[in-house]
Amino acid sequence: MTTRSKKKSLPTETKDTEVIKTRVENSWILLAKESLLNNSNFNIITLPHPAHGDPTKYCLDDVNHKMFEIITFNEPYRSWFLEDTVKSDGSFLMMTPINPLFLVLPRLRDQCSNRAIPLEDLLAEKGFDKIIDFVVNLDTIADLKGPADIKAYKYNEEKTLMWLESKVRNLAEKLKEKNVHVTSGAVSATFISSNANNEHVDEEFYLKYANGIISEYLEDDIIEKLEKRFDFKTELIEHIGNKRKSEAESIETNKRIKHETNDDSEDIKMTSNNSVTEIKKPKTLSAKEKARQKAATGTKTISSFFSKKQ
Repeated sequence: MTTRSKKKSLPTETKDTEVIKTRVENSWILLAKESLLNNSNFNIITLPHPAHGDPTKYCLDDVNHKMFEIITFNEPYRSWFLEDTVKSDGSFLMMTPINPLFLVLPRLRDQCSNRAIPLEDLLAEKGFDKIIDFVVNLDTIADLKGPADIKAYKYNEEKTLMWLESKVRNLAEKLKEKNVHVTSGAVSATFISSNANNEHVDEEFYLKYANGIISEYLEDDIIEKLEKRFDFKTELIEHIGNKRKSEAESIETNKRIKHETNDDSEDIKMTSNNSVTEIKKPKTLSAKEKARQKAATGTKTISSFFSKKQ
């Protein structure tokens, strides 16, 4: 009589835990308004990016008739704690509004430069057919040809450059209004509020900065044509950056910290406007403070548990 070897089945709880972990790892975190997520017509599509053509996800809000680009924010050594489970991928997705004309522009330039094509034919490809109702004011970058009900358009480069120029100027005004850093150090200062005086920053610097943002959604050749309309001066941009740097250095000259090492004293002296203020040595620790310090010897900080193993 032969006996069959039977595999031990995992407990039900273990199976359920494994399923939950798999679902968490395969999920993604999206930051969005609750009203948008409750929208039954809310859906996500994939279309080529207008600048480089890589597949990019977009969100369609049929109720509010808006379109959003989904962008990913990711930094190393980050995780998500979701209830009792840890998701190793700490990235998350955000939605930012986008004008559908930016997505239509590459196809319009490629197919409608020498002839007029109906909008339905232009956007007949899978994915693009879902944004037809979102494309409005196409006559700002193209000319309507033939009967209005056919909606056949031909690309107009002059109209397009005028439309893009207005976009850059409007964005530059918003940057100035919001007091956004557009000079040297703008990357590190973007996420902090500042009392820096931007009145001395030339308007051209705001235009250059805004043009860079808009250019992220344009092809290289049209970027060059758009920059020619503004005729940006590199010398002026460098001058403004150096000016802010020199202003910062002039402030620091009045607040120099001077370290003096003497055999008799280890005091630190700070010179400010030719006045000297002595900073005395730390006072001697009391018996209670010494005991507290001794008790803490050998303990680890919470950050040490997350350090990289050697």
